[in-house]
Amino acid sequence: MEQMEQIYRRTEQPDNIGKRPGKLTVTGVNVLFFIFTVIFLAYQFVAGLIMGTEIYDKIYAFVLANEFIILASVLIYCFIKKINIRETFRFNKVKALPALLILLIAVPASYAASMFNNIVIYLLQFIGDIPNPGIPTPGSIPELLTGILVIAVAPGICEEMMHRGLLLRAYEKRGTYKAVIIVSILFGLFHFDITNLLGPILLGLLIGYYTVRTNSILAGMLAHFLNNAFAEVVQYAAKQPETKTITISGTDLMLSIMYGIIGIICVAGLLYLFRMVTESTAKIVPPISRAGQDVKAVLTHWPIILVIVLYFLMALFYIFTIVLTKYLGI
Repeated sequence: MEQMEQIYRRTEQPDNIGKRPGKLTVTGVNVLFFIFTVIFLAYQFVAGLIMGTEIYDKIYAFVLANEFIILASVLIYCFIKKINIRETFRFNKVKALPALLILLIAVPASYAASMFNNIVIYLLQFIGDIPNPGIPTPGSIPELLTGILVIAVAPGICEEMMHRGLLLRAYEKRGTYKAVIIVSILFGLFHFDITNLLGPILLGLLIGYYTVRTNSILAGMLAHFLNNAFAEVVQYAAKQPETKTITISGTDLMLSIMYGIIGIICVAGLLYLFRMVTESTAKIVPPISRAGQDVKAVLTHWPIILVIVLYFLMALFYIFTIVLTKYLGI
C-alpha cells in the first residue's frame, strides 16, 4: 500500500521527479517548452511586422533563425542544469538494419501523414482559401540542395534535440511508450499550424518509437531528415508553379486517402520487422501509473495549459483570417 502511495505522489507531482543536480524534471522541460513557444511566436510576430510580405522572399533565413532558437534554448537549458548530454540525448550508434528500415518506412509514412493533413485542409476549404505556407519550390539542383539543408537537415537536428532529446527523456519517467505519445502531441502543437497538426503527430509517434527502440536520437534525426527531404524532392520533381493558396479537390483527397491507407499498411508491416531487429537495443521504461493519471498530470500543468491555449488562439485567428479574406476580401 505504501508503494502505491509513493507511485501516486510521483505521478501527481511532477516537480518531485529528478530534483538532483544534472537531472531532468518534467516541470523543467515543460517550462522550457513554454518559454520557447513564447519566444518563437514573438519572433514570428515581430518578423512579420518588420518584413511584411517580404518575409516569404527570405523564408529560408527565417526558418534557420527558428531552428537556431530551438537549439539555443536546448543547449542553454542543458548548460544551466548541468545535463549529461550523451546520456540524455542518446548519442549512440544506429545499426545498419534499423537504419535501412527507417529509410524504407520514410516514403509510406510521408503519404500517411499527408493524408491526415489533406483531410484537414479539404474541410477548411469550405470556409475560405487556405494560404500557401510559403516554402519555395526548388527550381534547380542548387535550390533543391539548399532546400534540403534548410528544411531537412536543420530541423532534423534542432527539433529532435528538443523533442526526442529533452522532452522524451524527461517524460520517459512515466513510461517509455507513454512518453512517445505525449511528446508526439507536443511535437504537433509545436508547429502551430492547424493544417499541419495531425501529420506531425503521426510522424512524431514514429520518430519517438525509432529513438527508444534503437536507444539513439540519431535514428530520430535520420527519420525527421528523410521525411522533410522527401517532401523537398517531391516538390522539385512535380515542378508545380507556386500559388498563394492551396486547393484540394475531391479527387485529390480520395487519391491522398488511398495512398495514405496503403502507406499505413506498409508502415505497419515494416514496423513489425523494425521491432524484431531492435530487441537488443530497446530500453523500455514501464509505466508507473494509469493513463488517466498521466493525462490529468500533463494537462493540469500550467506550462502545457498555456501552450495549448496559445495554440487554440492561433488556430482561431487563422480560421478567422480565412473567413475575413473570403467574405470581406481583406
